[in-house]
Amino acid sequence: NNALEESDAALAIRRTVEPHIGDAELSVNFEVSRRKLTDNAFHAVLCIVRELAVNASLHGTARHISVRGRLEGDILTIEVKDDGIGFDPLHHPGVGEGHFGLLGVSERAESFKGQVDIISSPGLGATVCVTLHTRST
Repeated sequence: NNALEESDAALAIRRTVEPHIGDAELSVNFEVSRRKLTDNAFHAVLCIVRELAVNASLHGTARHISVRGRLEGDILTIEVKDDGIGFDPLHHPGVGEGHFGLLGVSERAESFKGQVDIISSPGLGATVCVTLHTRST
């Protein structure tokens, strides 16, 4: 992905996500210097954010998607929030129904000793917060 070569993390995220979200409006507030992340960690960020934004657009029919990121010590927090139709985080389509996106996001987070937290309910959009330990790469 050419976005890995981008020195501005927010611009790299925008370049990675926008081609995949149709007409949805994207806002990116990624307060992390690209220099502070290894290529491996930043590649994971791009994959996670792209998957969550695609889910928001495709499955959630979101019109607005917001991506935020901040680094405190070695903990990177990524939040992807949308105004889509929402879903029940405890009963969403998964691998059995051919949906691998959230599983992939969780597996990427776990590979950085991180976690995924989902706040959503039908009709109220979704907020997914992913934490990664950037020094564990």
